[in-house]
Amino acid sequence: MGTLAWLTLALGLLAAYPAWRFGVRAWRFRAGLTVKAVLIGQVAGLVFVLLWCLLAPRPDLGGVGWFAIALASLALPLALGDVLQSRGGSRNIALALTVVTGLAGVAATGLTLRPTLATATIAGKAVPLTPDNLANGAQLTVHIPPTASGFSARDAHLFVPSGWLRDPATTRPVVEMMMGQPGRPTLGATLDALHSLGAERLDDAPFILVVDQIGAIDKNPPCSDTVGGKLDTYLSKDVPDWIHANLPASGDREDWVIAGYSHGGECAAYLGAKHPGTWGNVVDISGPDKPGEHRPTFTQNTYYGGSAAAYQATWPENILASSTYPEPMTGIFVAGALDPHFRPQVEATATAAEKAGWKVTYWAVPDATHTQALEPGLATAYNQLIPRWLASGAIPSNDRFLCTPDQTARACGLTQAAAVAGTVTIVDLSALAAFLGVQLLLFFTRRRAVAAVDAE
Repeated sequence: MGTLAWLTLALGLLAAYPAWRFGVRAWRFRAGLTVKAVLIGQVAGLVFVLLWCLLAPRPDLGGVGWFAIALASLALPLALGDVLQSRGGSRNIALALTVVTGLAGVAATGLTLRPTLATATIAGKAVPLTPDNLANGAQLTVHIPPTASGFSARDAHLFVPSGWLRDPATTRPVVEMMMGQPGRPTLGATLDALHSLGAERLDDAPFILVVDQIGAIDKNPPCSDTVGGKLDTYLSKDVPDWIHANLPASGDREDWVIAGYSHGGECAAYLGAKHPGTWGNVVDISGPDKPGEHRPTFTQNTYYGGSAAAYQATWPENILASSTYPEPMTGIFVAGALDPHFRPQVEATATAAEKAGWKVTYWAVPDATHTQALEPGLATAYNQLIPRWLASGAIPSNDRFLCTPDQTARACGLTQAAAVAGTVTIVDLSALAAFLGVQLLLFFTRRRAVAAVDAE
């Protein structure tokens, strides 16, 4: 049980004594002050919850904690009513109990409301908690210093999932993504894929960092360290180091993904095969089977000094064949069924990964060309990875408590407030009805007894 659950239980136990005292007084027709205190306290508690849901930036985080506040607004007035109607030593006991109940109520309220006020800061930037960001996640432009590599990369783009914005004290898996050549490190295809999966998958998404592995739109360097740039060092050291320093990312390699499309897909396969200690998952969409596959002789001469051995040592298939993978590796390989050039290359890399002991998924997207495979490829990758992370706890279950996934934070908070108000109202009216019923029964019973005595 969490701290809030223990405090809620404590409030229930603390309310037991004044509730018993109230019951005794009710039997004797002397519970009027307690009834008034409880009703005023409950109304005040409900007004507080309603105002908080209208004004707090993320009221849907209160969840079951709203019921702790409702319980506190019952327990404290009940204890106060006991103080008002007690005398002598009993009053001292009631006063001490009221103080303890008040402290427990304040603690439960604080634990409930603290997440609704938490600010979301990531990569040194404060993320505004707008309705759009809370519904669709936030996008940030970030600069990753090439500390070890010296590679001149363009700024990267970061997707911050809405589920994390609602609970910024948690960690999440992280995806390092690369687009194709020519191309830019943008989030467009990633967001399209996530939106196609629905609000729940969007909420439960990992951090996604789209980085630049080509340097400029007219460049086409290999992803290894060459005269064209130390890309391997940049992508396998500089970027992961920046992630560790700036993102609340999981520390488990099974929660790290290297992903890419086209040129980025070949890079992802190469980096995943070479650095299994960094990434436990590889997503290769329409990736070539080697650097510069359309001009192998030019690539070999330009970037590898004419050495066939040096060039071929960077081919993913060769790295996979010569390496062992004692820890689990997941490979997701996707190509367009109508892509006669790159589909066989993706299949060859997938086959090599399977022979190396990876858990491999391969999908040829029906009726899709090279570019048309991108969005469905990303969608199927996230649709496979996110449920696994939810099951392992790498992504905390984002149960919004009584709310549907498509509700805004404000609407969800009001739904929860309405549930609390309805529950409290039913309990109060039931208790009041029982109280009045007992009083009425006692009144007529005593009246008959008096009449019987008079008749004698």
